[in-house]
Amino acid sequence: MLKPTFALTIGAFSSASDNAVAGPRRLMVARDMDVAADAGEIVLTSRARVYLQDGVRVELGHDGENELVLAGVVAALRPDLAGVQVTVLGVMQHLLDLRTAAWYDNQSAGAIVRDLIEQAGLEAGAVDEGPSLPRYAVDRRQSGYAHLRRLADRLGYELYAKRDGKICFQGLGAGAGLDAGSGLLAAASSAATAVAGSLLGSGGGVYQYGQHLLRGEARRHVPAWGHIVVGGESPMSGEGDSTAHWLTANDSDYQGEAGSGNATLLILDGAARTKDIADRFAAGQLATAARSAHQVTIRVLGRPQVDLGDTIQVGSAAEELINGSGYIRALHHHFDAVHGFVTDIRMALSVS
Repeated sequence: MLKPTFALTIGAFSSASDNAVAGPRRLMVARDMDVAADAGEIVLTSRARVYLQDGVRVELGHDGENELVLAGVVAALRPDLAGVQVTVLGVMQHLLDLRTAAWYDNQSAGAIVRDLIEQAGLEAGAVDEGPSLPRYAVDRRQSGYAHLRRLADRLGYELYAKRDGKICFQGLGAGAGLDAGSGLLAAASSAATAVAGSLLGSGGGVYQYGQHLLRGEARRHVPAWGHIVVGGESPMSGEGDSTAHWLTANDSDYQGEAGSGNATLLILDGAARTKDIADRFAAGQLATAARSAHQVTIRVLGRPQVDLGDTIQVGSAAEELINGSGYIRALHHHFDAVHGFVTDIRMALSVS
């Protein structure tokens, strides 16, 4: 039998399974690509030497073989007569705090992303180059995270932090391979992403009903938008990114489109300054709209090594809609007397 174990460091305070100082009574880690920052909730029997803004490392595992599941800082303390609840935010908080202004000429999306990640004092992980953008502006009215999140949604990419704290910006699932026609560098990046997505990563794996699953459910719905039209603030060129820019009185010639059907979304986007970019944004927005339409959530015994973006597969369930492969969009680790150590995994399914 495997014995769940933990190791916890908060500033000068430390606790572990073999020396459980101040409890803890509960450890919960929530990481979700739909939520800006990773979060943790730690319940201790006393506040000990824990203070706001203390650095935090949470490690979980079995039989003393622990792995990092969350790194961040103390964002809130809620002491009461029975102990204290410690709220932890992950490293993405630095991008949420970043307020900067910048102007980019003919830079790839990946170059813009790496610059803002560096300005936030963070390290870039897997960053796809994406298309080259003729003009792109960042201003202080929004956080660095908000700007990158909006760019990721335009391109059908995911923006998230790995458990080692590196920030990733890449096409996964339906968003992979959308830049195959945007130059050799983008094609190579997309090809690498597609290959990686076809493999079961080191933190992923195959989960079978009757062997691994404690719980499993599927969510399927029709995507909100089947047809997306993107128009620029000042559409200029139908001949590609390298041509001169000029205004046009006929917007429809320079709109970008993707998908089909009656559920049409019209987006006016000042960053879509050429028809090529408008088409690319439309394809990306369609992928963004579709990725939450087919999801599977499973619960398994604690898996500290799984990470956002890993490719996994579920099989052998009697209900065929629960079976399939995809990539992980959300992880919740629970470690307490009620659950023991279990991990909830939500994946976006690959649907042909």
